[in-house]
Amino acid sequence: MTTENLAQMGAARVVKRVNAAGITVIEKAPVSNVEYAFYHQVAPQLNHAKIFTPALLAADADARALTLEAIPLPVSQESVDCDAIVSMLARLHRVAPDKKWRYHMHRWPDAQLEQSLQLLALPEEAARIMRRCQRGSASLFATAGLISGDSNAGNWGQRENGEFVLFDWERFSTGNPAIDLAPLIKGMGSPEAYQRLATRYCRVNPLSENDLVRDIALAKAWIVSEVITLLHTRQKADFPRFQHWYRCYLPDWLKQIETLI
Repeated sequence: MTTENLAQMGAARVVKRVNAAGITVIEKAPVSNVEYAFYHQVAPQLNHAKIFTPALLAADADARALTLEAIPLPVSQESVDCDAIVSMLARLHRVAPDKKWRYHMHRWPDAQLEQSLQLLALPEEAARIMRRCQRGSASLFATAGLISGDSNAGNWGQRENGEFVLFDWERFSTGNPAIDLAPLIKGMGSPEAYQRLATRYCRVNPLSENDLVRDIALAKAWIVSEVITLLHTRQKADFPRFQHWYRCYLPDWLKQIETLI
């Protein structure tokens, strides 16, 4: 099971249709202020740096509606951690943020942690480790580099010319690269998987591998808290399925990553 698809939890309605010119487009509305501003302020600069986003074809500020290029080819969970995508994320993380841009605020407040623990009803030992993850999560949000904030496989597509495109930017922000790397690993992953990805990433964006491995584990734990509380708050039909999956797999996973954090 892939557990990081925050795009399915967004408030915007997304429709694929063929326009009057016979071109398949994506219509998304109402988008967040962050995503609306992103396509106008940030996307041109990123595309110039070969960090590919869908072409903006039309926009309606009053309706906060975007008409975007439809990216034809999906990217599977098994291939989302390919070198081209890892390198593209590394380029994104090296772009200097601009204070004029709009950003989503990523954080892990106490109230969200406690709500997620209540919803998941984890064993006491697992809950203790989750609280420890939350206490150590400041490193995820203090970093000033750009992040997509939602890099799961469902938000990537591929053009016919082979270019990979990231097309959901409502969680665009600044933060630790681990926030974008964690969703590339299927399910909760393992310390060994985090190490392999950190090693590959650090070849193109030199950082401390040990710190990055720890931060990927922390990001995985934070994403669990984000996902389960969003599903519950927005009354999504997937909530029971995710709740059951997390209850089954989190206790053993938390024991695995405790030495990392």
